[in-house]
Amino acid sequence: MVENLVPELRAALTGILPDGWRDAAPWGFPSQSELALITGVFAAQLPAAAVADIADTVMRRRAGSMLDDLADLVAIEPVDLRAVIGERWGDSTVLGVPRRRADVIHEAARLLVGTGIRTAKDFQDAVREREASVANLLLAVRGLGPGTWESIGFMAHATIRPGADVVGFVRSLLGGAGDHLDSTEVRELVRLTARRYAAEERVLAYALRRHVDQRTPVADAAATAAPSSP
Repeated sequence: MVENLVPELRAALTGILPDGWRDAAPWGFPSQSELALITGVFAAQLPAAAVADIADTVMRRRAGSMLDDLADLVAIEPVDLRAVIGERWGDSTVLGVPRRRADVIHEAARLLVGTGIRTAKDFQDAVREREASVANLLLAVRGLGPGTWESIGFMAHATIRPGADVVGFVRSLLGGAGDHLDSTEVRELVRLTARRYAAEERVLAYALRRHVDQRTPVADAAATAAPSSP
């Protein structure tokens, strides 16, 4: 039973979780699908302070919009979206992929709207009901890899299964006791362990993701080098 492994994982995380990890996770945009998508794409590869600046720029340049309708984002031409994102980051490209992040965001928004996903609630519901389908849809976008998919889910407050690298890390912490765990079981284990820490699941998941990424700083580059099959 997964719950039996909670004490082992908590003990293994002692000395691994940095001071202040409970406060390190950005809140995200659980009621603003457009901001969740934009910041999710950038947060996979940029520091939190830069992502916060991008969010602030978008809110200022889209003043009056609730930023919770991906159809509105699709209606903005990619060249204009670059201006909305701002001078510093609007023309930036994905690490390891010669494609502008604004183009990645626009295509991702278009594909989501095509399946009826427009609002943050739509996205959260879709991930809960058909996570694999939504993941495959977005992973088909050139420049959007598994790390970016996790980042978008995090910013949208959609609970998704951890990536293979996080699953492998958790398994390694548990030794033989964790060899059998799949991504769904690791997600449940993280949820139960977070409860022991009196923290939200997404906060502990974020801490684990950051730790794994610091061990492998090019986590998303290889995955985004070519389009994935849906």
